[in-house]
Amino acid sequence: MKISNYLKFIAGFLGVIVVVFVLYIGGIWAVRAYQQWQGEKAVQKTVENLKKFEAEDYAKAMADTYGGKTPQETLQMYISAVEKGDYELASKYFIGDKQEEKLKILIKTKKNNNIDFLLNILREINIKNGYYSTDKKIFTIEKPIFVEFILYPNNVWKLIKI
Repeated sequence: MKISNYLKFIAGFLGVIVVVFVLYIGGIWAVRAYQQWQGEKAVQKTVENLKKFEAEDYAKAMADTYGGKTPQETLQMYISAVEKGDYELASKYFIGDKQEEKLKILIKTKKNNNIDFLLNILREINIKNGYYSTDKKIFTIEKPIFVEFILYPNNVWKLIKI
């Protein structure tokens, strides 16, 4: 009887070990499945937020009508606004997120009496020295200063940087 009790004990002990092992493996699987689900949920939320941001950005771009039908026209409009001292208008020829920064720079440039210097450089720009990107949505001039334009979705050319 002692051997029988011993075998029952061993069998029970092994059974407990097997159950614990199965629960451990099942727990690991459940945690990983939960983490994967959370990750997929986070990615999905990020995609939704990105689509929302893109839609808002597109709507802003479509509503922004400041700029010309060509990079040359946008540059001329910018120069004209700076010549008139209308720095707020001039800043609107830049892409949306740069407008406030460029307005501050223009005001600072005026305070430092460097507007004429800026205008002289801008007037020297020969648009024929510029080139388009392969998709024709970016136009770049490198001399005498670096100037870059982008074609907005509403077919208005905006300044990226001067």
